[in-house]
Amino acid sequence: MKDKTPEDRLQPISTGAANLVFVAPAMLLFGLFVLFPLLSAVYFAFTAWNGFSEPVWVGLANFRRAFADTVHLASYWHVTLYILGTLFFEVSFGLLMAVLLNSDRFGFSFMRGMFFSPMILSMSAAGVLWAFVLDYRTGLLNSVFDALGLDFLVQPWLSQSSTALLAIMFVSGWKFAGFYMIIFFAAIRRIPRNLYEAATLDGAGPVRQFFDVTLPLLRQNMMVAVLIAVTGGFAGFDLFFTLTNGGPFNSTEVPATWIIKQAFDQNQLGYGTALTVVLAVVVTIISLIYLHISERANVIRY
Repeated sequence: MKDKTPEDRLQPISTGAANLVFVAPAMLLFGLFVLFPLLSAVYFAFTAWNGFSEPVWVGLANFRRAFADTVHLASYWHVTLYILGTLFFEVSFGLLMAVLLNSDRFGFSFMRGMFFSPMILSMSAAGVLWAFVLDYRTGLLNSVFDALGLDFLVQPWLSQSSTALLAIMFVSGWKFAGFYMIIFFAAIRRIPRNLYEAATLDGAGPVRQFFDVTLPLLRQNMMVAVLIAVTGGFAGFDLFFTLTNGGPFNSTEVPATWIIKQAFDQNQLGYGTALTVVLAVVVTIISLIYLHISERANVIRY
């Protein structure tokens, strides 16, 4: 067996050192902008801190307060309802539009573009726009109802607890349904045409083809879309802030708006950070459970 030369023995070391040099900048940025803020947030969650004075260690007091805070607990119920609403207004409606607009004709392409166009607006801009549309006195929606003689439909949409959250769901659907439409439209285009031809020869109509061919082959896309809707729903803030800011009477308060109010309006950054940690843990647990269930479903299926 031929002995290794000194150059051969040094080669792995030099290669490892070169790899470390290339990885070091990325690791430095990750530690500076991700790991350090994360560890700092965990530390401040156990303190009483207003952002200016020296943090005072209070242990689990912030977390005990969080689980006794009725508005904080109710915010998770509100965001759950919001997520269920987005699954209908965004994911389900986006899937429906992807199926209905699945054509290469110019008119259909134009309609897909128009349906996707709300995605161009920022969430804050969309919220301000719809705040004018849904205004009780001068809003476009109530003005149209009044002009058509449908006075019984005129509502203070954003000023009463029974309709405020539903109005936010609708605006969110208007904003994001086009995003999910594009996801499903791209997936539908990958489905082989011969499957639909075979289903047609078997006597399956459009509705049966949708449930027997399209939906099963969109299973993975549906899982991804639902996961995006759920995690994005928990992070929802812009629409709630611009449309209702958690009102009326905290009926549209969600975790993000309540965290902002506690941390910056009340100058309780320690408590606000604890609420953020709770939210992060909840979202992580839900995501892991959902991914575990989806993986088991795939194993059982195949």
